[in-house]
Amino acid sequence: EKSPFGASVLAWIIAAKHQRHLPTYRQQDILLEPLGLWLSRPLLAKLLAGSARVLRPLAECALREILRSYVLQADETIVKYLGGEKGRASTGYLFGYAGDAEHRFLYYDYRPTRCRAGPAEILADYRGVLLTDGFSGYESLVRESQGRLRAAACWMHARREFDEARATTSHPLVEETLARVRRLYDVEDRAKSFTPDERRALRERESRPIVERIFARLDEHRGELRPTSQLAQAAQYSLNRRDELLRFLDDGRIELDTGLLERSMRGPALGRKNFLFFGSFPGGRTAAVLYSIVESAKLQHLDVTAYLTDVLRRLPVIPSADEAALRELLPDRWAKAHPQNVLQARQQESLAALEQRRLRRTQRRLQTTA
Repeated sequence: EKSPFGASVLAWIIAAKHQRHLPTYRQQDILLEPLGLWLSRPLLAKLLAGSARVLRPLAECALREILRSYVLQADETIVKYLGGEKGRASTGYLFGYAGDAEHRFLYYDYRPTRCRAGPAEILADYRGVLLTDGFSGYESLVRESQGRLRAAACWMHARREFDEARATTSHPLVEETLARVRRLYDVEDRAKSFTPDERRALRERESRPIVERIFARLDEHRGELRPTSQLAQAAQYSLNRRDELLRFLDDGRIELDTGLLERSMRGPALGRKNFLFFGSFPGGRTAAVLYSIVESAKLQHLDVTAYLTDVLRRLPVIPSADEAALRELLPDRWAKAHPQNVLQARQQESLAALEQRRLRRTQRRLQTTA
């Protein structure tokens, strides 16, 4: 209210910072010609903070949708901020949460530490499967949930441990494990269009023997591995999470990894590389709200600037308690109402990349059986 800048300008500034990862000093130069104004960095920060206050009810609506998921993904990444310690940047953590296929949204929460207080607050009312990389904070929440939460572990993280060990050893266990994990993903690739029951049956038939063989080999060799070696640490990572890594075999709704959330964390990671840190801890909370909206819109292949422009025009007059009206502004519903703002080329590019990955896996399967 009373801002001299319209919704389209605010939408451009948000998208420039949180979709295209432009630091504010670069936005100053870009905006000078079209606006005829030199916008100071404090002013740009104030506009972002004001926009985040308006958009927060929508981000919280997305979180409520995520908490309705049967399987919820959680992960975190470091982003530093200024103002916590004199003369140096403090370490903060951007926690990310992603819903399942029926609740495909993202929510980010910025915290000053990695302690479990943040996830405990966000997940206080959640009941379902928590799919993570096995961070101890999540594991303790599961242990104390009295059955409200069930843990599932990410095979992408398990595989990464062995991939990092490749450079340090020639032990055959490394390549054997990586080859078997690739076979797990080949099975998942074939099950993409299956119903959960069909996927569970396929996993029982084909994935379970692969997983059992992986753990049998890890059990067989762990006594001979040097405890401080990277291979021993990779083996122990998986053995410590055996039950959680097996969880996907019993339920076709559980995904093999946290890949969706990992890919969505690339945006904040690119931003961190460009602008290095948040200007303050409240600035990090502002960024978390804006990332929640922008990254959720990207999942639907939306023109982010067009989406934000419309939302910023309509959202201020919607009461925060009007759940139905807020839900209509979430990216999935908005995309159906505004198909002209869905980036078809981006959608086709994503589908083409997926098809190429499937083709490569098919060729690999054929070479293996030949």
